[in-house]
Amino acid sequence: MWSRTARRRLLPPAFAIAFLADASTGAGAPEPVPSPAVQVRIDWPAFLARSDMVWTRVPDRWEAGAFLGNGLMGANVYATPDGKSLMWRIGRSDVVYRGSRIPIGDLVLKTAGTLRGARLRLDLWNAELRGTLTTDRGEIQVRSFTHTRELVQAIELSPSSGEAGLTWDWTAGEAINPRYRHIGAPIPAGEVDPPARRVTEGAVELAVQELRTGGGHVTAWSPGAGAGPRTVYVSVGYSTSDVGAARAEALQALKAAQTAGLEGLASTHRRWWNDFYPASFLSIPDRRLESFYWIQLYKMASGTRADRPLLDLMGPWFRTTPWPRIWWNLNVQLTYWPHLASNHLDLGESLLRALDSGRDALARNAAPFGADSYAIGRSSGYDLERPARPEIGNLPWALHNYYLQYRYSMDEAMLRDRLFPLLKGSVNYYLNLLKEGEDGHLHIPLGLSPEYPGQPSPNPDTNYDLALLRWGATTLLEACARLGIDDPQIPVWKRTLARLVPYPVDGNGYKVSAAVPFAASHRHYSHLMMVYPLYLVNVDQPENRELVVRSLDHWMGLETALRGYSFTGAASISSIMGRGDDAARYLDMLFAHGRFGIHPNTMYTEAGPVIETPLSAARSLHDMLLSSWGGKIRVFPAVPREWADSTLHDMRAEGAFLVSAVRKGGRTRFVRIQSLAGEPCVLVTDLPDPRGRAVAVRRIGEHEYEVDLEKGQSVVLTPGGLTADLTIAPVAGPGDGVHHWGLNEGTRGPQ
Repeated sequence: MWSRTARRRLLPPAFAIAFLADASTGAGAPEPVPSPAVQVRIDWPAFLARSDMVWTRVPDRWEAGAFLGNGLMGANVYATPDGKSLMWRIGRSDVVYRGSRIPIGDLVLKTAGTLRGARLRLDLWNAELRGTLTTDRGEIQVRSFTHTRELVQAIELSPSSGEAGLTWDWTAGEAINPRYRHIGAPIPAGEVDPPARRVTEGAVELAVQELRTGGGHVTAWSPGAGAGPRTVYVSVGYSTSDVGAARAEALQALKAAQTAGLEGLASTHRRWWNDFYPASFLSIPDRRLESFYWIQLYKMASGTRADRPLLDLMGPWFRTTPWPRIWWNLNVQLTYWPHLASNHLDLGESLLRALDSGRDALARNAAPFGADSYAIGRSSGYDLERPARPEIGNLPWALHNYYLQYRYSMDEAMLRDRLFPLLKGSVNYYLNLLKEGEDGHLHIPLGLSPEYPGQPSPNPDTNYDLALLRWGATTLLEACARLGIDDPQIPVWKRTLARLVPYPVDGNGYKVSAAVPFAASHRHYSHLMMVYPLYLVNVDQPENRELVVRSLDHWMGLETALRGYSFTGAASISSIMGRGDDAARYLDMLFAHGRFGIHPNTMYTEAGPVIETPLSAARSLHDMLLSSWGGKIRVFPAVPREWADSTLHDMRAEGAFLVSAVRKGGRTRFVRIQSLAGEPCVLVTDLPDPRGRAVAVRRIGEHEYEVDLEKGQSVVLTPGGLTADLTIAPVAGPGDGVHHWGLNEGTRGPQ
């Protein structure tokens, strides 16, 4: 670890000058005394209960279903298409055929009577679905969860006497690429798989699906019977080479579940989830948005884990879709944002591990260049195989997510051994393409701005590519300086940054490319990458503020093609500019945007599931309340006027800081910062004259302060260092008791 003096030498010149010129705040501090303790008063079960999804009628479709998952296996619970039965759509994320996700099947509850209604609740704290189904013959008490580690879906039914005759049925999924069905294309003869076989082995039912490419998947379940509560366990085994191995995996998981018993499974399941949520805390007076936020954390932890597959567009919850693969030109990147500030870094490892293990494929994607270059195209399977041309910027953007994982953890081994080689290879791909123009600048003759309509292919000098190359080369130089690497390409990266053609701009702001103005409505903000999420151009640069504002307003002013993540992107860019009311308005537009809005269970679809949009909205909320970029931690940077009160606790910032803060009556009352890595700490806050015990705080600009924290040290800052109420607790707000998600009287938006 470097000394604090050495680290200060790395501060930008403006910071260094301010540091030397103003050491007044905190001068003459008394002998070190412990920082006052923050009082955490959160009744977690009660707090999360107000965000539970509630159904007062039967969930009628995938977009309204109760979803459960453990990062690999999951279920979505909703009615069959005829509305006569309730089904558990069983999913497993890694089940693919020729690189595309395929459905597994539905376990269907056949009630003795006619299904009339339901009262169901998804308990977030325990990650369990509980409630009652009603029929014209009686009631059925339901309890269900996907165990947090074991590949088992547990279902407990307690029928009344009139429903004692309930049974289970299985509807197998069709083992074909779902894109064919979605677009109405014929199935190639060579891709038609045999139908699933039903097999009964004692008290266990099996659905065996063999695949022409080898292996297959096997679903095993034990249909409970007899009087009283009935417990059904469901498991899915999968193998790419041996369907027998898939069968053995499913049966082994089923047997282990039966041995543990329902309460044994529930105990370990609940323990994991009860430990998960308190890693951080966020509360705001907007009940709908606050509930939405906590459901997104539940969704991401249900959809992926550190040792489980990369989270694709649907997670373990299969739905018919034209998007059954991994999409790399925005979707993966937005998906892997919420875990950062929420202090759940382990969830990001599934993306990092996929990139680490895919190096050989990334090199093949970069052909015809050598093994020192890496790239990936628009979409791929889990194997990451997809030639890059002409859309060449997708890997550098994914590696920006990798970089954020580093910045929030400050794990230097990650930077040196994992990220640096990948980033160097992705920049090499760009360097192999660069051409010097007659203007003396370096140009990118190949490229494409993701999905912009009517552009030529290739489209030279897109802002998407120019921003990503600038970020990549700059980050490599910073990494070399930090790690003490004397890389032979350092002069090349410096020369590239000095000679790279400027970003194309016109009277409306940033263009799509040198030859293509931003003239048509477009959902993607790829032309604004230098603003967000890269922050290369930002409002801290006075000469660029007007350009950023003009570009955002022009993009959002062309409305016809805007979609869900357009609004989350606009909310985050508005937050950069301190426009809290605009940010909240854009998120409200996301919730209310007709058929492209957020669905009752917080899922989102555009022809098929696209999970990144709701997850990116959680990042937008982070950007409003705690933003960290450019070496600064910004606390409450873009709070809407209506949010007089807001609370954060142990939220994570770049530089590996944990931040807690309370805002009441429209004013910040205190900020607590803990340094996990000993990085330089620059705080931007409206807290007047912030001071804390035993820690020097120096003003270096308007509302900007350097806080002198060592690794492991924490400080509570209050106005003038005076005593303050240091309580962390949920924020009160209108609509307490209303459940905005699920299907009930409080559900708003598209239903």
